[in-house]
Parts: sequence; structure tokens; C-alpha cells
Amino acid sequence: MKKTLSVALVITIILSCISLLAGCGSEKPTIGIIQFGTHESLNNCYDGIMNGLNGKINLDDYNVEYVNSNFSAETSLSQANKLVNSKAKVIIAIATPSAIAAANAATGKDIPVVYCAVTDASQVANFDNMTGTSDIPDFDAQLKLVSAFFNKTDVKIGVLSSTEESSDEIQIENLKNSAKNYNGMEIVVEKVSDITTIDAKTNTLVSKGIDCIVNLLDSTIVGKLQNILAITDKAGIPVFGSEIEQVKSGCLAAASIDYITVGKLAGEQAVEILGGKSANDVEEKTMENETYLCYNSDSLKKFSKLVLPTTIENLTNVKDN
Repeated sequence: MKKTLSVALVITIILSCISLLAGCGSEKPTIGIIQFGTHESLNNCYDGIMNGLNGKINLDDYNVEYVNSNFSAETSLSQANKLVNSKAKVIIAIATPSAIAAANAATGKDIPVVYCAVTDASQVANFDNMTGTSDIPDFDAQLKLVSAFFNKTDVKIGVLSSTEESSDEIQIENLKNSAKNYNGMEIVVEKVSDITTIDAKTNTLVSKGIDCIVNLLDSTIVGKLQNILAITDKAGIPVFGSEIEQVKSGCLAAASIDYITVGKLAGEQAVEILGGKSANDVEEKTMENETYLCYNSDSLKKFSKLVLPTTIENLTNVKDN
């Protein structure tokens, strides 16, 4: 009887050791990616991040944990806390609300954060162990495009701004400063508290007699682009997107940044950290003065009062791509 128990005990110990060894072998360092929500420019950021990672490291050696916050800052914070608790080697956060959430969750926890597509880097400047890539809209080029399509400068421009996007204030300030260069141009802003109020605020802008809408780099607003276009198309009001994917989706035109490149740079920054660098020693980068101009010929057909500008060089029809 004792011999039987002894053999059983040995077998149990051996099986336990095998299980422990297998468990240890399956543990891989985690790369966390938080995407604030789903729209094409943020999707392009993610694709760019994966390109940046793939080009420098073997992703089979890592557990890449991707989460999507569905445009909720509260969800972003919860997701960031989970990644911090799982001891992620780095957290890559796409868009400002997710970046701020990740920075708050990682503070004091020795978890580096790489932000991607944060328009106003000052929003994260006070956080330690953080670096990333900013996207700065070229509003001078955007308003030049608007004025050219209308063939006049006194254009009344509507802007939707989400209270969850902390970078919107500096964008609106820059947009208004750029508008001063155009005689009679006016900027009308409507604040959106959450995604459920976007339709109502769009209708409010229409009722104020705007000539067009110009999108900010605001993921909450752009996430409901089709709702906005359904209202503005019916009202005969064009929307100028903040990047090319919005133009492909129905906006009239944009002075656009390449968000795959923005993401790729952030992915490469994460690789530097995984290679042993402190996030504080990885150079922050800004995408600016690299805009390209595009328009949607199908959208242009909807607006008889607009003309295809001949004064704008390198204006590309997305339908030709």
C-alpha cells in the first residue's frame, strides 16, 4: 500500500513539474496596444505600428494584446490598468484619450508608454517614462483648400469638437488663427459631450447657416463620420476631412497626414524600448509639413456651387487611386 502511494506521489510531482515548465515556456513578454476607437485613420495607425514592430523584432516572441476602447476614455483607463497589472513591457496608445489613460495607469509602475497620433503633445508632457509620435494638422493648407473650392474667402466653417479630446482646444485656436488670413472667414464651433449628441450638434451647425464643416483630428467625431455626412449631404453642405481616409469615405477634400507612417514611427519607438532603452531616452517625433492634398470627385458632384480648383498643385483625386 505504501509502495503504491509512493509511486502515485512521484507521478504527481513529475506531472506538476512538467506543467510548471510548460507554463514557464509559454510566458511571453506582453506588448499592449490600446486603440481609442474604430475609424480608418486609427486603423491605419495600428497597421503602421505593426509594420514598425514587424520590421525590427520577431513578434512570435511576444504576446501582442490589442484592445479597442470604442471611443470611451473610461474604457481606455480600465484597459490600461489591466495591461499595467499584467506587467506589459510597453503600452502603445493610439489617440489622445487612450494615451492619457495609459499614462495615468502606468504612473509609478515602471511601465513605459508610447503614444501615437496625439495632436497636442503638451497633454502628456508631465508624464514620466513616455514618448511617442504627434500628428499636427496643417490648417493653413486646409483652409487654402476650402477657399479654393468655394472660390472665395468669406466662408462660414462649422467645427464639431468633442469634450473628450483634450487636444481640440489647441486645434481650434490654430484653426482660428489660420482663418485670420482669409478675409471674412468665420469659424463656428459646437461642442459634443459624447457620441450620442453628434447628430444633434451637426444639425445645430446646419441651422446656423454654415457653408461647410472642417474636421479636426478628433477620433470621437470622426468615428461618427457617416452620421455627419448623412445630415450634411442632405443639407448640401460639404465636409472637409482631416485625412485621406475620410475623403475616401465621402468627405470632399483634405490636407492629409499619412497615418500609417505615424503608426510606423510609434512602433519603431516601442522597439527601441523593448531593446533596453528608457522611454525618456527615445526621441519624441512630430509629423508635420508632410501633408498631401486629396479630393473625392464623386463627392464634388453633389455640390453644384463648388468648383475644382485649378490653383491648387498636387491635388489628387482619391478615386484615381
